[in-house]
Amino acid sequence: MSLPILPTSASASPETLVRLFHQTERLFSEHFVEPAQLDVGTAFVTPAMANIRKANRVLEVSLPAGVAPAQAFSEVPAHFAAQGCTCKSWIMNPSAPPEHTVPMVEHLRSLGYTRHATDIQYLHRAPTRTVREVAGLTIIPARASYRHARELAAIRADGSPRDPQGIEASMAALDDPHYESLIGLRDGQPIARAGVLASGEVGTIANLLVIPTARRQGIGRTMMSRMLEICARSLFKHIFLSCDADNTPANALYHQLGFQKIGELIDYRPPK
Repeated sequence: MSLPILPTSASASPETLVRLFHQTERLFSEHFVEPAQLDVGTAFVTPAMANIRKANRVLEVSLPAGVAPAQAFSEVPAHFAAQGCTCKSWIMNPSAPPEHTVPMVEHLRSLGYTRHATDIQYLHRAPTRTVREVAGLTIIPARASYRHARELAAIRADGSPRDPQGIEASMAALDDPHYESLIGLRDGQPIARAGVLASGEVGTIANLLVIPTARRQGIGRTMMSRMLEICARSLFKHIFLSCDADNTPANALYHQLGFQKIGELIDYRPPK
């Protein structure tokens, strides 16, 4: 597939791009619940999905002036406990100066919180060649078949079954008018999915999944081709995705398509 109108922009600094990505990350939490503004950050609490990290976390964390880290920290568990939940993740505010984030990170680490980093990737250039798609794959909007969407939502990336809360979390995205998701069918059976979240001039490709028995057949590349087609139609100025650094096959595909790492999304998770 040729994507001649897919725009790219090299004018923004990596720091600016990381801040843009953090803004889109907030939108994923807004799939579930409206945020609450705390002194230390923006909290998302979703009791019905208490086990889902993106539905129960605090973003844009920054230590208020004159407040000790321990005092700032205590606000968050109290807020979550009042609604019968626990906070699953803390993400610092990328726009805050180090003196407002480093003490909070040090305090979290002293309490046993672990650091988890996900690569932020940015489309620096459009694909230089036509993206070759595989034959025999029917691609439909996810909203056209909630049954097929739910079947895919029930599968984790490693092929293991997902718990009920995870399924509902995946399905919740389909209710967002700014999220466009596609499903790949082969012989009438759902085998792949992917989506794009729109935020003004920013598009974030997310939730790419190919079931284990259908991998290494060009299906992931085909789904990404359709995601880039959506981005081209939307005339996004900036296009992002995120991926674990150790996911070698996915990262190789993204690099072929023109994505490059520009930073990391770092969250701090409580001890188990």
